[in-house]
Amino acid sequence: MRRELHAGWLAMSVLLGSTAATTSACGEERAKPRPSEESERERAVRDFEEGRRAHLAGHLEEAELAYLRAWSRLKSFDIAVNLGQVQLRLNKPASAAKHLAYGVRTVGPEIEPERLARMLALLDEARTQVGAVQLQGTDAADAEVFVDGERVPAEEVKHEIYVEPGEHRIVIRRAGYEETAIRVVAAAGVRETVPVTMKPVEAKAPEMTVQKAKLPGAAGANGAAVAAASGAGKTKPPAAGARVEERSWVPVIALGAASAVGLAVGVTTTVLSTNARASADKDEEALRYANGQCIEPPSDLTQHCRELRHEAKRAEGFGTASVVSYAASGALAIAAAAYALWPRRPPSASHGLRVLPRTHAGGGGVLVVGAW
Repeated sequence: MRRELHAGWLAMSVLLGSTAATTSACGEERAKPRPSEESERERAVRDFEEGRRAHLAGHLEEAELAYLRAWSRLKSFDIAVNLGQVQLRLNKPASAAKHLAYGVRTVGPEIEPERLARMLALLDEARTQVGAVQLQGTDAADAEVFVDGERVPAEEVKHEIYVEPGEHRIVIRRAGYEETAIRVVAAAGVRETVPVTMKPVEAKAPEMTVQKAKLPGAAGANGAAVAAASGAGKTKPPAAGARVEERSWVPVIALGAASAVGLAVGVTTTVLSTNARASADKDEEALRYANGQCIEPPSDLTQHCRELRHEAKRAEGFGTASVVSYAASGALAIAAAAYALWPRRPPSASHGLRVLPRTHAGGGGVLVVGAW
């Protein structure tokens, strides 16, 4: 019965669209877009087509990898259902149930009853092999949920989390609340509801210190005032007749501008590093779902591993550049602030020459001392 069900599902795999040359409204043929000009949806269509061909040919590992690439670019019920079917045949029931459940939830009302019945049958088959956990409570609505250290998408948290039979550790984190850890023992075909109640973090009032400082020129020894909490006090005025050194602001402006340039470079390289890391994470997630590895990759994964290494190197390079830029920007800003805020020392008012007599055992002389 299962074999007949799988054969029927292969025949009904859904096309998202066509990546072939398209025709404009005037009937003129438009060239197929180059890979660099493709949108995420067009890439998802191309990956889905590749996965469907491998699916129909019976190359399930290759089909799963292509479907995973399409899924990382576009969340669609057709991709989810085809991916779930392949993973079910590859003996990955927990992942299959997750994708099949998404497909059933998001399918449109125009779906034929026969196709919907096949989708439900596949989902029921996957559910009989895994445990289902549903978190209940308002505290879990906006929380981050981790199962055995792996973050669960919010879409699954709202419905059911599918896990392999056995013991699992669920960690729930939410801003302003203490972390909650729950231990569950899942059984195949069993759905468990777990109530979630989180404890708010107690806020501590900030401590402030008050410093007393003597007022210069106050009558008596008891003249005092409360200084600011930062400890800043009055500076002593220059002595009578002393000249205050005028300080040039050109170095401050130059250092500040250089700091701003370093900050801009840091932000730019951070964005580039984040984009490269996101692309590498997508490739790595697809490779992980396919149980592949890049140490000695098979021939069908060589190109995928090459792209993964390239994106990882780009992310690392941009990340290093951003760290260096932020450090240089911070150092220049500190130098500008230190130059601007460093106390000015008035020059000495005494100057002139002094002639002093000097005697010693071998003779005598004079000592001339000058101050400018």
